[in-house]
Amino acid sequence: MIENSKKEQIFNNSEREKAAVKASWIGVFINGLLAFLKLLIAFFTGSIAILADGIDTATDIMTSFLTLIASKISSKPADESHPFGHERAETIVTKVMSLIIIYAGVQVLIGAIESLVKGEAFIESPFLVFWISLISIITKFALYRYKYVIGNKIRSSSLVADALNMRNDILTSLSVLIGILCYIFLDIKWVDPVVAIIVSIFIFKVGIEMFIETSDEFMGSSRELGEIYSNILEVVEKFEDAHNPHKIRVRKSGYVYFIEMHIEVNGEMTVKEANNLAYKIENELKNMNPYIKDVIIHVEPLGNVEVEEFGLDKSSIKRIFNK
Repeated sequence: MIENSKKEQIFNNSEREKAAVKASWIGVFINGLLAFLKLLIAFFTGSIAILADGIDTATDIMTSFLTLIASKISSKPADESHPFGHERAETIVTKVMSLIIIYAGVQVLIGAIESLVKGEAFIESPFLVFWISLISIITKFALYRYKYVIGNKIRSSSLVADALNMRNDILTSLSVLIGILCYIFLDIKWVDPVVAIIVSIFIFKVGIEMFIETSDEFMGSSRELGEIYSNILEVVEKFEDAHNPHKIRVRKSGYVYFIEMHIEVNGEMTVKEANNLAYKIENELKNMNPYIKDVIIHVEPLGNVEVEEFGLDKSSIKRIFNK
């Protein structure tokens, strides 16, 4: 979900929170205004499509507030009760937003099917619906691009999820626009609910994908981890005294990563020398990717053989992530 770049700007917790809060409040204000106008126009025109669009926009106010909550919590430093930090709050909020998106998609689908079956298509002052739909498309696109860019800059999964929800709303408003144009110029009554059904399926699909990705993250997996595993192999290969990196495990928590790994060293190496080597590897990894929060390296003598729980090594990393 989040785009990665080694040359991206790095934000501290305070900067991340400030950027996320600003983007969220902008979303609350714009969506609040749009929702009010859509519901008002729906009341005067009797348009079911713009009513559904207004309800969908109203849910965006909730997702913006959820993003605000996530940015506040995730920016808190680690404490005794949360030694791994609070970054995973963003994953929780993204999960909640995926459920909201799925719900919105289902509601749009139900409303569109009911409208299609009942054939209720009389709309008073249809040009009001046309103009609010056009304004909504332009506004939502600007808001989507703004939140998506900011979300990727600060690596906020909840803000990116909110942006993707804005993109869905563009399609929803576009379906209303197409429907009202067909109503005005072609007197086609059924095209609006048919387009709405197609859009609702797309919205539902995005929500399901978001739900699955956050589920993977909760289970210790993520689409982004391939790059981190590659970084680990690249760094270890720079140190000739470090051999056979294995039992490598990476866990994503919000926008940061935790790494555990085993390496083998010459059995004659002193504890101090082994510790210095592990320290250098850790620093090199953090310099390569500043979002790596912690690295734990277990040192074993060269050629060590023991039964270990599952983790990845060089061959399995290449097999899994270089498909």
